[in-house]
Amino acid sequence: MIYYNGVFTQDKNIISYTDCGFTTGIGIFDSMLVKEGIPVHIKEHYERIIHDSKTVIGLTPFFNLEKFSEICDTLIAKNNYSERHFRIRTTVTGGEVRSPLQMAHTPTILIEVKPAQNPEKIAPAQCVIVTDFPRIAGCALENCKRLDYSRSYAARRKATSLGGSEAILTNTNGDIACAATSNIFIEEKNGVLITPPLSDGVLAGITRRKLIEEREVREESISVKRLTDAKHIYLTNSFVGLRDVTLL
Repeated sequence: MIYYNGVFTQDKNIISYTDCGFTTGIGIFDSMLVKEGIPVHIKEHYERIIHDSKTVIGLTPFFNLEKFSEICDTLIAKNNYSERHFRIRTTVTGGEVRSPLQMAHTPTILIEVKPAQNPEKIAPAQCVIVTDFPRIAGCALENCKRLDYSRSYAARRKATSLGGSEAILTNTNGDIACAATSNIFIEEKNGVLITPPLSDGVLAGITRRKLIEEREVREESISVKRLTDAKHIYLTNSFVGLRDVTLL
């Protein structure tokens, strides 16, 4: 059962071929962990959906936090999975348009729930630093969770070809930005965590934000040498928590 533009349905063949999310990638998405039936950090995820929709599409979904919570609860109930961990993915596009890059007027909103792996059972990442597909430093779009993941896909594909399981991407300044689907933190000898600032072209991750709020974290640019010299390297997102990294 999915939520699509105001209704709950089991029809999976409902996206129009003229939807600009499909034709030109004009859209955003959000993935939220559900643990023991409870969405984790739902307010922060909702706020990101609203922010990213406005920044990328120029529109915001037609629901408030209370309505979003109600939709999520209904989907969890209607999809009677036995797993303890779920993933709620919200996709918002600019909707149907008549020509490429026409201004969007009515967004398409799709929300679905699927089983997710227990974050505690996810293995450490075997990472390769990939410089071929840099993220753009200073670009506000890079902070948003956009539908276009071609850069991350290409970087992970290269990392996999070199024996890794994940790619760490640099930015247009040559510094470390983030992994294909995760933010990155390093720990140096003093034990303080360091993560690149948003201005370095990184995704504004929810777990990244929480760590900055709750722990001693400095936002500083990280050179490739600084990364390789770090005492510890971690990846973070809503589904891995703080994941150890081994550099290949």
